[in-house]
Amino acid sequence: MSLSEYRQRAKDRLNGQWGINVGLIVVVGLLTGMINTISSMPNNENLQLGISFLLSIFVVFAFSYALEYISLYVVRGGRAELGQIFVVFQQGYYVPLLLINIIAQVVQYVLAAIFFIPLLLQAGSSVYISLISSGGVTSAQNASTLLNIGVLGLYAILTLAFLLVSTIISIIFKFAIWVKFDYPDLSVGDCIKRAWLLLKDRWGKYILLQLSFIGWYILGLAALIVGLFFVVAYVNTASAAFYDQALKEKIDQGELA
Repeated sequence: MSLSEYRQRAKDRLNGQWGINVGLIVVVGLLTGMINTISSMPNNENLQLGISFLLSIFVVFAFSYALEYISLYVVRGGRAELGQIFVVFQQGYYVPLLLINIIAQVVQYVLAAIFFIPLLLQAGSSVYISLISSGGVTSAQNASTLLNIGVLGLYAILTLAFLLVSTIISIIFKFAIWVKFDYPDLSVGDCIKRAWLLLKDRWGKYILLQLSFIGWYILGLAALIVGLFFVVAYVNTASAAFYDQALKEKIDQGELA
């Protein structure tokens, strides 16, 4: 399928139910905001951060994952319903999807450490050497070593590399979520492996599909932000169409059962 065909399929499936799909995105956003508000209740800042982290890991993820379920359900001809935002808490989905979420978070933190700790070490060593050479006297010139061309160049390279790898990882886990919904009996590890199998010869096309929505995001922003909710529903459904087509092709090719 071409990129335009994925987008057209999404529009066809959303025809007649744009309102409910956009509404569910809004409801999930409001629920997320309400849950996050709970973390701000304690007076202790560290306690607030701890509660916010735990709620994000154990509760908030379920609603964003539910939107993935809804997009796949819609692209296969179903009609979105309000109760579906709680689907992760039903039918034994919660624990395995929670594990997928935790693994995804851990992987992202590890990636950030791998990419940016060398930069911090390099910057710190530059300051240390500068202080030693100046007899321990700090100055604007010493501080400027943090902003030399080498550090900025390294930062730019590491940032781009991190964004690329992070995006690839997030796509894999996005597909793993859909795989889990389709194959509830698969282990988390097998879901991730199957997600990789579905994507391994389609990376470029999937990324191009996402990039093709840049203009829509700009229009959504221009439409007083409200239009972004429609764009998100559109993108989610087109992405689900991409997954669904990849799954069908792998099954037809005998690579998946």
